[in-house]
Amino acid sequence: MTIRHAAAAAAIGWSLATGAVAQDFRGAEISAEFLAFTEDRSFGETQYRGAVEFGIWDGFGAAADFSFHGWRAFDTDGRNLTLHAFGDLMGWATVGGFYGRDSFDGDGANLYGVEAATDLAGAEVQGALGYVDSEDGTGMLLLAEGRYGLGDFGVTGFAGHLSGDLDATRVAFGGDYALGFGPTVYGELGRFSTEGFGETYVTVGARIAIGPRGGTTFGSRSVFSVIPGF
Repeated sequence: MTIRHAAAAAAIGWSLATGAVAQDFRGAEISAEFLAFTEDRSFGETQYRGAVEFGIWDGFGAAADFSFHGWRAFDTDGRNLTLHAFGDLMGWATVGGFYGRDSFDGDGANLYGVEAATDLAGAEVQGALGYVDSEDGTGMLLLAEGRYGLGDFGVTGFAGHLSGDLDATRVAFGGDYALGFGPTVYGELGRFSTEGFGETYVTVGARIAIGPRGGTTFGSRSVFSVIPGF
């Protein structure tokens, strides 16, 4: 099962990338990630993601990414598809909007919002603000992440919050290392909390990025970005 999903993510990333060549291909990436809670290791998830980005016209671009979330403690899984449309503002920032769709066990959620990315004091930072409409209620999604590069190493940080009928917070700090033959490996230590419950988790993963931009500008926009798998 996991091998098939990894192959599917790679195939999606490759097919999207090759199909976008005529549209000013900018970058693509695939990744695999393993998450486990430190107190109860029966909970957690395995995630696979594939994404592609291309230019449309005069600084404007679009991107699409798909992710699969396999939850170990339950006999179900989750999927997310995110579409991005954005433009470069005189080379100092990229701003745009997104639409995301989560699906899990016959239910789903739609996400709409705005996002931006820029370089700030040598660090790559980005954020997103969106509205969530799901079978479990409505709410707001806030995401922020950053990376500071130190040669082949990088220090990373992430914060996400859901408010409204859905209420949860997730923060993490970690690092990554670019191997000489292409892939980047990474790990993080984080904390997830919701309605009086909180638990620490760890993640390890690897990704391969290609193209002029070394991957894609933005990541997935999903409820799963804040609520890790169970």
